[in-house]
Amino acid sequence: MKAVVLAVDLGAESGRVMAGEISDGIHLVEMSRFLNKPKEKNGHLRWDMESLWAGILKGFKTAADKYGDLIKSISFDTWAVDFALIDKDGNIIEEAVCYRDPRTDGLPEKIEQAYGKDFIWQRTGIRNLPFNTVFQLIALNEARPETLKKADWMLMIPDFLAWKTCGMASNEWTNASSTGIASPSGHGWDHELIEKLGLGGLSIFDKPLTKSGEILGNVSGEVAKITGLSTDVKVLTCASHDTASAAALTPEGDGQVFISSGTWSLMGMISDGPLMSQEAKKALLSNELAWDGRSRPLKNIMGLWVLQNCRRTWNEEQSAHLDYPEIVELARSANDVDLVLDVDDPVFFNQHTSEDPFADRVVKWFADRQVNLPDDPGSVSRAVMQGLAHAYANTLREIEKVSGQKAQAVTILGGGGRNQLLVELTQALCDCPVRTGAFEATSLGNAAIQAYALDLIKREQIASF
Repeated sequence: MKAVVLAVDLGAESGRVMAGEISDGIHLVEMSRFLNKPKEKNGHLRWDMESLWAGILKGFKTAADKYGDLIKSISFDTWAVDFALIDKDGNIIEEAVCYRDPRTDGLPEKIEQAYGKDFIWQRTGIRNLPFNTVFQLIALNEARPETLKKADWMLMIPDFLAWKTCGMASNEWTNASSTGIASPSGHGWDHELIEKLGLGGLSIFDKPLTKSGEILGNVSGEVAKITGLSTDVKVLTCASHDTASAAALTPEGDGQVFISSGTWSLMGMISDGPLMSQEAKKALLSNELAWDGRSRPLKNIMGLWVLQNCRRTWNEEQSAHLDYPEIVELARSANDVDLVLDVDDPVFFNQHTSEDPFADRVVKWFADRQVNLPDDPGSVSRAVMQGLAHAYANTLREIEKVSGQKAQAVTILGGGGRNQLLVELTQALCDCPVRTGAFEATSLGNAAIQAYALDLIKREQIASF
């Protein structure tokens, strides 16, 4: 073993600290895993950053005890769009609000009415989704403009965690590219767009973007004291949008399509430039950056969120104690119904509650269309997986049409690849090979970018893991 890097990977359902043992390749070893549950605080649904930070520190301590001076660096990746604000004295003046908070309801329509439906798309190549950073900022500016005026940095979640670890603030470019206010080229914030949206003059947009694989600083003395990590350990940027870290493992070449399959499914490709045509807009694509500055056009699909929340219905409301392998086997034994579930229907956006059980929403969706779906876990799960597989196949055809490239293969990266039934259903609907990549693709991509930045592996190795 030549060295160890620590990849902190937070998803909407759970977080993990993974040690990447580097020799001829990269071997991941889990240091800690912890739940991620947002909670109501100060009038909004916010991420529980204290709980997440405790889970991260626990992982750091376990790693320090196990590897000592072999640990060379740390990097963070998470979901996109959400942020915290700090002032020039380093005080946190706005804790991160969860993208499922309703504060942005109606804002995309309001902006489209004022400026036209293509206004943001033409400048950024980003699809108008209500949870995008741009709409969160507009909502905050309408409610508490003084908070934005006091802010010195807007830190996306991985940037915030890196700042807490080393004290250096930054805006990593893959995450910034998802905000709806950055140039699709990665050159920086779109100041003309920012001015027109009433967000001009803010210090948070005076900052440059930071590339993936840059050294920010060293682990702070405070974190070192708590965890036992050396202050010689570097804190780096990886591709801090988790999808970008996973997509770094996409095989090179034309026609290579990825699905980063987790709470969200993000399906796309790596291209030399953004896909900005009207056809791309109609296909609901967003143009984000890849770790190396190329483009990463993709489509957001609701993903495993639907299945995760159905499981909550059965386990929390019915005391079923079902794990995912059991759910898959129940679905395999169930029958198909004569209608494909639209997993992207807005009725499935909000999380499960005891007052509005998620699995019941799926059954009702079919009933509203005069189709009887049995309410047992197997039937509901199979309907969800069929819906996802059809969404993947439809998106594949759209990507082929917009890019002008015939798909050579689809690689499912991340936890969704463990669901063999979903893989089989997807393969049955696609006319190119569908394969699974690394189940911990995001952590592996994170670690690989760190290893490359530290000259521990070669660039061409990244897409081969």
